[in-house]
Amino acid sequence: MSDSEKYYIEIPEAVVNANRIHATSDITAVFSNGRITLKEKSADNQNERSSIRGFLLISLLAGILAFIVFHIQELKTVPLRGGNSIAQVSIYLSLFFGTLAFFGTVIKVKKHKLSELKWRHIITLTIAAALILFAVLAMFFKIFSTAFIGLRLDMYTTSILVGLVVGISTYSLSAAANSINFSTITYTLIALLFGGILFSMITNGRPDWWQHNFSYLGTENVKNAMYFNFTLIFSGLIMLTLVDYLFSGLHATFNQNRRMFYLRILFSLLAITLAGVGLFPNNPGWTHTVHDHIAQLLVLWILIMIVGIKWLLPDASHEFTVTSYTVGVLLILSDILFQHLHYLSLTGFEVTACGLVFFWLILLLLHLRNLALPEAQFQTKIIKANSSSI
Repeated sequence: MSDSEKYYIEIPEAVVNANRIHATSDITAVFSNGRITLKEKSADNQNERSSIRGFLLISLLAGILAFIVFHIQELKTVPLRGGNSIAQVSIYLSLFFGTLAFFGTVIKVKKHKLSELKWRHIITLTIAAALILFAVLAMFFKIFSTAFIGLRLDMYTTSILVGLVVGISTYSLSAAANSINFSTITYTLIALLFGGILFSMITNGRPDWWQHNFSYLGTENVKNAMYFNFTLIFSGLIMLTLVDYLFSGLHATFNQNRRMFYLRILFSLLAITLAGVGLFPNNPGWTHTVHDHIAQLLVLWILIMIVGIKWLLPDASHEFTVTSYTVGVLLILSDILFQHLHYLSLTGFEVTACGLVFFWLILLLLHLRNLALPEAQFQTKIIKANSSSI
C-alpha cells in the first residue's frame, strides 16, 4: 500500500459524545483481542500520571504510619503474622486506603461515565471490593508465612514492605473502579461469591464440614462463619446492583415492558433471597427454620424463571432457551439422585445445584446485557481514500 492510501472508519456521533472524544483530540487506537478501542491520548497520560503519583504517595504514607505503629509498640523486629505483625498492619492500612480510593474513583466514574450507578450500588460495590481485598491479602500472607515460618524483620524493612503492599492494593482497587462497567461488576460478583466461599472452606477450622451440608460453613459451629454469611449477603446485593443497572436500560416497567418487568421482579426476589440465606444462618432454633424456607424460595424463583423463560424472553436465542431447559432438567435429575437414589450426598447435591444455578444466572445476565446495551456495537464501514482526496 502506498503512503498516499489511507483507510478511515465512520463512528456515530452518539459514540463520540459518550466517550467524550473531541474532533481535534489526539486519539490512540488500541487493537487487542480482536477489538479496537479508541482512547484520548491526553486522558490516558493524565490517568497514568495520577495513578503513579497516587501509588507513590500512598506507599510513602503507609510506610510512615507502619513505622510509627511499630515504634510505639517498641518492636525491634516485627513478626510476619499475629498481633502487631506485618500481615495485620498491611491488611488494616490496605483496607483503609484501598476502600477510600475505590469509593472516590467510583464517584468520579459515576459523574463522567456511568450515571446509571446509584449511591446504594456504590456503597455495595465498595464493601464488596473491601471484602475481596481482605480475602486476597489474608490468603497471601497465610501462604507467605507458611513459606517463611518464624520470619521477623527490622522496623525499617518492614515499613517499606508494608508501604509496597498498601500501595499495590490501593492502586489495584483504584484501577478496578476506574474501569467499572457491567463486566467488572459481574467479575466482582463472581470473585466475591467463589472467593468468599473458598476462603470459608479453608479457614473454617473444621476439615469435616463437608460431611454436614454446605450451609454448615455459616453456622456457629465453625470458625470465621461470618465470612461465608457476608459472602452470600453482599453477593445478593451486587446481584441487585446488576439487576437495577440492566433493567433500567431495558425500560422494564409495568406499563412499558410487562414481561421484562416480571423478570426483573423475579431476579430481584432471587437476589434478596440469596442475601437472606446468609442473613439467617443454619443455626439450631428459629434461624434454622427461616434458613430452610428461604433456601426453598431460592430454588422456587430459579425454577419459575427457567420454566417461564420462553414467555419472559420471547426473543431469546434458541441456544439460550435450550441451555435454560437443560439446566432445569439437570437440577431435577440431581434432586432425584440425592433424594430417591441417594447417589449424591447433601453437600454434593448443594454444590452441584449451586454450580448449575450460578452458571445459568451468568448466562442470563450476559443475555440481558446484550439487550440492554446495544450501543456497545454499531454498524460502520471502512473507507479507502487517497490523501489527495481529503
